[in-house]
Amino acid sequence: THIMYMDMVNLYGWAQSQCLPLNNFKWLSEAKLKSLTPETILNISDNAAEGLILEVDLSYPQHLHDRHKSIPFCVEHGTPPGSKNKKLLATLHPKTRYVIHYRNLKQCLQAGLVLEKVHRAITFNQSCWLKPYIDLNARLRAQAANPFEKNLYKLLNNANFGKTMENVRNHRIIKLVTRWSGRYGANYYISQPNFHSREIFDDELLAIELSKTEILFNKPLYVGMAILEISKTRMYDFHYNFMQHQFSDDRLKLLYMDTDSLVYEMVCDDAYELIVANISRFDTSDYPENNIYNIPRCNGKVLGMMKDELGGRIITDWVALASKMYSYKTMDSDNDVMKLKGIRDYIVKNRLSFNDYLECLRSGITKSVAQS
Repeated sequence: THIMYMDMVNLYGWAQSQCLPLNNFKWLSEAKLKSLTPETILNISDNAAEGLILEVDLSYPQHLHDRHKSIPFCVEHGTPPGSKNKKLLATLHPKTRYVIHYRNLKQCLQAGLVLEKVHRAITFNQSCWLKPYIDLNARLRAQAANPFEKNLYKLLNNANFGKTMENVRNHRIIKLVTRWSGRYGANYYISQPNFHSREIFDDELLAIELSKTEILFNKPLYVGMAILEISKTRMYDFHYNFMQHQFSDDRLKLLYMDTDSLVYEMVCDDAYELIVANISRFDTSDYPENNIYNIPRCNGKVLGMMKDELGGRIITDWVALASKMYSYKTMDSDNDVMKLKGIRDYIVKNRLSFNDYLECLRSGITKSVAQS
């Protein structure tokens, strides 16, 4: 049995290099909606001149449930049982009025989901207009000689994606004031209908937060949506069209996943033979020269390639409690690796251990640590 932590190289960078919405957005007429059969949707090329975003009803056939239970298609926001907060849920339930990019819908149909109805659809011109910029950053990152440059060129890609998803409704106006009365004093701003909140720094300085009275929608949210959707197709493709083809259901178990990573338990003699035999799918540049697995080093920092996050180091124990909350042990080190989003690194390193995660999993207890 092998546990392997796999990570996709710059997943959002890869998605940004694909065909993305450009212009000429139009609602499809009723007549054209009726022509959108599963067959016509499956025949639309990923690089077609025109793309689609659709609102559809999908059913999830019962015979797919066991095979798809690890990563069901079509995640959606919902409130899970016993919770008051909405979360992103991957379920095997039917999907009603689900908004989806046509490339994701093609993937769903190929996997066996059934298209029941198309309620409406938007068509648009698309092209790989971001690809030259993304490829430039990828090339510069591959040539980078230090960690700063490597992170910089990755950040330039991710920051660009972030701007396509920026919610301008959340923008605020901040006023720093040093007096209470008079024109543009604290009293003036607090009495405004768009007053939101205030923060007192000391007796002579106050920050007033105001909501905007006018909002300019100048961010290409349709591009951000397409990037998110297309990035999912890469992860689903790796799991369903590669990993599940390599192993039977009883020899492959998904232990954990994040946006761009998958952790598998594989029952096989040598998991690294899988990488050698399918080297075109993997970035193996992090493996040492002349490594014991005889894995050639190639595809360094190539967008959309999967890589072994530990570069050949062997995971012996793994426990995951929630998203970005996991710990593991490796054969070559006595130091536990622990991740806990929102908690300072030194707190996690000095006050928690692998056994704390394991105890929470097995006994269901809650552990708390003070963070100052």
